[in-house]
Amino acid sequence: MHHSHSTQSRSRTRAAILAFGLLGASLGVLGAATVWDGGALAQEAYPSKPVKIVVGMPAGTFTDLSARLIADGLRSELKETFVVENRPGAATNIATLGVARAPKDGYTLLLSTNSNAMNVSLYKDLAFDVVKDFRPIAMIASSALILAVTPSLPVSNLKELIAYAKSRPDVLNFASTGSGTANHLAVEMLAKQADIKVATIFYKGSTEGITDVIAGRTDAMFAPASTAMPQIQAGKLKAIAVTSAARSSLAPDVPTMAEAALPGYEVTMWNGLFAPAGTPPEIVDRLAAAATRAASSQDLQSKIKSNGGDPIVMGPKEFQDYFQTDIRRWSDAISAAGIKPQ
Repeated sequence: MHHSHSTQSRSRTRAAILAFGLLGASLGVLGAATVWDGGALAQEAYPSKPVKIVVGMPAGTFTDLSARLIADGLRSELKETFVVENRPGAATNIATLGVARAPKDGYTLLLSTNSNAMNVSLYKDLAFDVVKDFRPIAMIASSALILAVTPSLPVSNLKELIAYAKSRPDVLNFASTGSGTANHLAVEMLAKQADIKVATIFYKGSTEGITDVIAGRTDAMFAPASTAMPQIQAGKLKAIAVTSAARSSLAPDVPTMAEAALPGYEVTMWNGLFAPAGTPPEIVDRLAAAATRAASSQDLQSKIKSNGGDPIVMGPKEFQDYFQTDIRRWSDAISAAGIKPQ
């Protein structure tokens, strides 16, 4: 009796030691998996709670709409909540700084815009470096400006407009919504590339500018496509060219500035997603795959078009290259305009 009891307890101890050893070994394996295969583990877990998309523009803007559309798309792709938070102010710099300083875990993203490329040259001493502090995830939408002229102006295309301006230096005037805005810099890019001299008249907003071009008090304007198209269709404005790299779905018959006369000319209001630099690459890849799938869907593309934009889908590498090019493009235009960084 005594003998069998001790054998039993010995084998129990042995079993316990063996089990503990196995546990230790499996913990070791787990530890190794965490170190070596953090990718797979993190990927399974992300996203496991709501993700915030911060927008530097007020609700109701095209950019805000892009954010809401991609949030819906990501929600259905990744089965987790994506919430949009508007933090307007300081030409998107407040929102951008907030996300630059957010945890690098994929739960706070920025809806980036062309302002992020322009601000590099418009501001000095920004509290962040938009190239170093962010990783592009995907571009999802863009909108173009349309170069529209008053119907009485005796030009019907870009070559004629350039010839007209060459024969009358400083006579042709353009409405713009303020120094350093996209539609002001579009004029400066045109003047520099076409080697013409034109005047700029600043207005409070595009509506005021367009009203004066329709009335013939001002000659021309680079107007948002969505605002200008109804006036063009009604014959109140004449469309000369669109500023995007490809023709706009809003105005398929209107040539691009590049095809009409100025190769390489491009001004695009784009919207994309950025993550803070240091976000695990597998999270960026997972978001990029989901965002590009969502942005390629018929549903999202038709909603972007009906709000005056053009769907444009780019993954991280292409978006990164585009962003760098855009920074240089705006920088050239800003120096051509003689604007000093604030």
